[in-house]
Parts: sequence; C-alpha cells; structure tokens
Amino acid sequence: MKKYLIATMVMLVVSAMPALAQDDGLMEAQTKRGPYLTNRLFDNIFIGVAGGINVYQGESDSYGNHVAPALDVFVGKWITPCVGLRLQYSGLKANGWDNARSPYAVSSKGPDSKGMYQEKFNVMNLHGDVMWNISNAIGGYKETRTWNFVPYVGFGWARSAANHLYNNEFAFTYGLLNNIRLGNLVDLNLEVKQMVVNQGFDQVVRGAKSEGMFTVTAGLTFKLNRRGFNRPTVAVPADYTPYNNKIASLEDELAKSKAEAKRLADELAAEKNKVKEAPAAAPAIEGPIMGTFFNIGSYTITPQEIMNLGYVANYIKAYPNKKFTIVGYADSATGSAKRNQYLSQQRADAVCKVLVDRFGVDASQLEVVAKGGTDKFPEIPLNRVAIVESNK
Repeated sequence: MKKYLIATMVMLVVSAMPALAQDDGLMEAQTKRGPYLTNRLFDNIFIGVAGGINVYQGESDSYGNHVAPALDVFVGKWITPCVGLRLQYSGLKANGWDNARSPYAVSSKGPDSKGMYQEKFNVMNLHGDVMWNISNAIGGYKETRTWNFVPYVGFGWARSAANHLYNNEFAFTYGLLNNIRLGNLVDLNLEVKQMVVNQGFDQVVRGAKSEGMFTVTAGLTFKLNRRGFNRPTVAVPADYTPYNNKIASLEDELAKSKAEAKRLADELAAEKNKVKEAPAAAPAIEGPIMGTFFNIGSYTITPQEIMNLGYVANYIKAYPNKKFTIVGYADSATGSAKRNQYLSQQRADAVCKVLVDRFGVDASQLEVVAKGGTDKFPEIPLNRVAIVESNK
C-alpha cells in the first residue's frame, strides 16, 4: 500500500507544476484577486463522468494483477473561486489476491500455481469532497485559465459486494483533480485519488489495519447555468466639484444681477419721485392783458371771446400769487348812465364767471370793477368791453 501512496504524492506534485506555471507571463494583467460576490444557489454548478482504472490495495499488494475498471459520476458546486463542494460516486470493480479462498474469491477458479486465489468484487464509494482550487488561490482567479490544479479531501460510505455477500465501511478519500479547459461549458478532467477503508473491506481480516484503492480516471466536466465570479461593485462617489463650482458661479452672477436690478429700480423710483422744476415764468405784464367785446345792450360772451378767455386763464394761473382786475365798460353814446352802469357790471361779472367756472382760475386772484359808460376808445363799439388787467 505504501508504494501506491508514494505514487499518489508524486502524481500530485507533477500535476501541480504545469497548473501553477501556466499563463505566468499574463497573470498580472489578466487575473483577479480579492473578495468575490457570493453566488446564487444554482450558479457555478457542474456535473461530470469519468472512466479509468482501480488498483485495489489489500493483503497481497505485490502479487498479481490488481487493476480493474473504474467509473466516476459526480455533481458539485464552486462556492468561491477557490472553494467547492462535490458529491461523487466512484468505484465499479476491484481485483485482489489472497493465499486463502476468501468470500470474494472467484468461485470458478482454484488457486494458481503459487497457491494464490483471485478476488473480484464490486466496489462503490459514495463520498462528499471539499475541493480547493490552488491555482486560483495562488495565481488569482481567472475564469479562462487553461489548467486548474484542485486537491481535495472527502468522507463517505464504501461498499464491497460479491458472491451474495457485502461489506459496508466508512471511507476517507483524498485526491487531485486536474481541470483542463476545453471551452466555456466543458472541461477535461484528469483525476487521481486514494480511498482508505478499514481492514476487512474485502472480507479478509489480516495484515495491515487499513485497506484502500488507488484510482486514476479521465472524463468530462460540464459547467451549468451561470458560470464565473464577480467582484463586489463598490460605488465610487461622484465628483460634484465642477458642478458645485458652476452653481456657485451662477449664484454669484445671480446676486450681482439682483443688486444691479435693485440699483436700477432705485434710480427709476428716484426719477419718478423727483419734482420737476417748473420753467421760470415770463415776467408778468403790467396793465391791460385782453379785452372781451360785447354786442350793444348785451353781456353775453360769444364763443370766439370764450376761446380768447382760455388763453387769459392760462396766463393768470401761471402767476398764482398775482392779482388781476376785470373792468367792465359800456359805451356812453347809447343808453342812460344807470343802464350803462348795469351793463358794465354784468359784463365784468360774466368774464369773471367764465374764468373761474370754466377755466379753473382761483377766484381770489380776481377783482371785478364796473365803470359804466365810457368813450375812452376811439370807436363806439370798442367801448362795449370788459378788460382783464394785471395789478401792479
């Protein structure tokens, strides 16, 4: 049994060398290191089948042919890029030799020329394995790596059976799985493993305390569903400095615009509230300004004369602090003195009424005087008049 253990260790070392050496020049650029997201339950599932040889290690390891066909069927899952779990059926057939007829001896054959009996029995090892992808652990995770070197250990239940007899034992299994990538879905797997069980697994209790079976297989692994691992996405805080600077600049411009708008509004208000200085009034005329003429015997003012009185009113209002006198006349050539006095009074009153009521002249600026009949003007009709005079 020792020679098989030594052979196993040699195969582990030899298999490890290419797995660790591959892609060395590209490792830094293409591998991924560090934590990865925990995958979903059915992600990174794989199944596979393989065939090869079993070499049983019993009481007479050095004698005869111990090689028998082997079959592996398995299903597993990679939990992380480095750690995986697998459930595997391995076994099929086993051959052994003993110097006495054992329960598993071939019943149709007797001893050979050296008195040795051949054993043939069915063997099954159902075991769960914990796998460690040392290529990812040392070289960093790389989904497209060509060769992955995966040692593992496992425990399970082993059963031997022949000639209507069987034996069940607790089994310890360790081995090496070499995965050679063929594509995204398929790997070629080359596997060597060693099963260790209690003495008597082959129904013969003699010699060493344990027995075992060395197995070499080759087969295919099929990768199902979602494959590969992703790093956790770390949110990188956005740099808002340019935006904040732009906002600050716009706020500054807005503040300046508001200040300018306020300044203009204040200037406009000041202009609206500014009292415009009235132009300097022309020097007031001293003496008669304008006469309003009447028909004989009448004190009714004609529309033409009313229009002229409008100009007189504007002149009077331009000098609010000055007094004016309205002097009424009648022609002495007609009518009695009493009648002429009456007409002169009515004519002066009529002019005053038009200036105050129609044109808004302040009545306090006006004084009415009636001088009766007169002949001071060269023509008689010109004496039928009311004259507005500016007082000194």
